[in-house]
Amino acid sequence: MNPMIRKELRQRMRERRGWLLPSLYLVVLGAVVTFAYFLTTDRGTTTGIQGSAVGVALFLTLSYAQLALLLLLAPIFSAGSITIEKEQRTLAGLLTSLLTSGQIWWGKFVSSLLFVLLLLVTSLPVLSMAFAFGGVGPWEIFSATLTTVIILACMSAIGLYCSSAFQRSVHATAVSYATVVAITVVTAIIFFVRLAIYESANRGQGGATGNIWYSIPLNIRAPMYVNPFFFLTASFAPLKQLYPAWFTCACLFIGIGALAVALTLRNLRRRGDF
Repeated sequence: MNPMIRKELRQRMRERRGWLLPSLYLVVLGAVVTFAYFLTTDRGTTTGIQGSAVGVALFLTLSYAQLALLLLLAPIFSAGSITIEKEQRTLAGLLTSLLTSGQIWWGKFVSSLLFVLLLLVTSLPVLSMAFAFGGVGPWEIFSATLTTVIILACMSAIGLYCSSAFQRSVHATAVSYATVVAITVVTAIIFFVRLAIYESANRGQGGATGNIWYSIPLNIRAPMYVNPFFFLTASFAPLKQLYPAWFTCACLFIGIGALAVALTLRNLRRRGDF
């Protein structure tokens, strides 16, 4: 095993947040699923509701809530991975060790991603509660989990780049959270504002035919392809309908992550050239 991975994992699991964060995470998800269940089965507003409808509602609520929580937690574990070495003045010794820049990055990346994936794995039993009500199959669970892993890997790579570009953890974490806000909130705002302008300009010209999403011009819907929640929504489609929306989002997130990896390695190599 890469010594960086062993060292980082031991250090993280010995910290208080090693057991506190998973506990709080499951408490929040439990509260969300309880709220969603009682809201869906409220007899005062819904009569004759079927179990499959409850299962779908629980699954969708948990999937989006889980992604939102993990997007908030991912920068905590990745954005400070390299800056902590700078603050403790141990990065120079690390770069002059027998480990290459790629091995250092890999150790930091895997250790930060594994802890977030630990939270994801602990939530799978809660997410699988939808099986008890029906309406959701193994494919939906698998596709949603795979999509979440791709998103988290991309965000961890971005957090490591911020960590390599800044000197202090607070600055790297702030920029990482700004990136999360940009791809989730800003892209959605841009899309809906431009969509409203487009619909008002084309009102009275007849309704769209076929798939409504693809009837929207590409330049308007383009920002949503880098939105994690749209990416997750695209994963709920059947297998034969994943192309092109899901594959486009996957390629973009993988490409952004690969670019962040290349820039991080460049920064590490520059610091290693004494």
